[in-house]
Amino acid sequence: MKSNLVLAERAKEKVQHKINTNLRMFINRLHADFPPHWHTDIEIIWPKEAPYKVICGNQTYEVDIDDILIICPAVLHEIFSPTPGARIYIQADFSGIISLKEIDKAFRLMSPALHVKKKTCPPEVYEQVCNYLEMIMELYFGSAPSIDDEDKPEDEKITSYTELDPYGELEIYSILLEFIAFCGKNLSVFQSSDPAASENTCKNTLSLSKVCTYISEHFSENLTLEDIATYAGFSKYHFERIFSDYTGFTFYQYLQQMRISYAQTLLSNPELSITEISYQAGFASQAAFTRAFKKNTGYPPSQFRMLNEVQHPLPSNPYFASRN
Repeated sequence: MKSNLVLAERAKEKVQHKINTNLRMFINRLHADFPPHWHTDIEIIWPKEAPYKVICGNQTYEVDIDDILIICPAVLHEIFSPTPGARIYIQADFSGIISLKEIDKAFRLMSPALHVKKKTCPPEVYEQVCNYLEMIMELYFGSAPSIDDEDKPEDEKITSYTELDPYGELEIYSILLEFIAFCGKNLSVFQSSDPAASENTCKNTLSLSKVCTYISEHFSENLTLEDIATYAGFSKYHFERIFSDYTGFTFYQYLQQMRISYAQTLLSNPELSITEISYQAGFASQAAFTRAFKKNTGYPPSQFRMLNEVQHPLPSNPYFASRN
């Protein structure tokens, strides 16, 4: 039997960014799966010719053609490629930006991933999301690359080797921040399976969106179901039902997911001990944290740390420009 360390060594992804930047974008046509890994990059996947199956934490996303999946930083994920076909990848390191309060909050609310479904998303909202990604790609590639241009050599179709124009990286990050802000403001739209909701449902949605924001700002405190139901203005039992319908989780499951998400971010800092992280994330003890973390991710915190691509990278992909 192989040791856990050997298995972990095979499950890392080295994020190789474009020369002199913290960005990586490419069109993947390869029919290959990616084992469990995590990194401090935000990762955006946009299938154009073939779907993907992505597992983030303990949630599974079936990402159809033209859907968009936004994987939050420090989230353990695994990607399965059922069929070959072009899929756009956009990755950007957010380790230096996540300290901004509202960025951190947005990622906690989206965690582990935000699935923008073309079929259920209002057309004007979906179009705006696509516009942001197309602007980013144009800045990165010089012009939006053709998905089906078979005349270009394979390496040119997959990535661009030229450096960005002066301040190009800054422009891309500014658009990414707008993109995340737009997604945060429309979170209830993306997460709703019924765009034609009733007026009463809309009122509940607005109230529950406010509740989720409150939880994202106070998750490390001793929150109770009774306290949050009172804050939302509902009875305990009515709140429990509509909150579960809205989020797909019970209140305590949602609260724990929020704490685990924050702990995953803290685990990218090697200077913090597991005990320190457990208390900062709102757990009563390291033992309780370890149990909850393993149940949620499948790994104890110490082993999850080993899946960080920075510490244990996979061999670099020859299609990506070197950072050296």
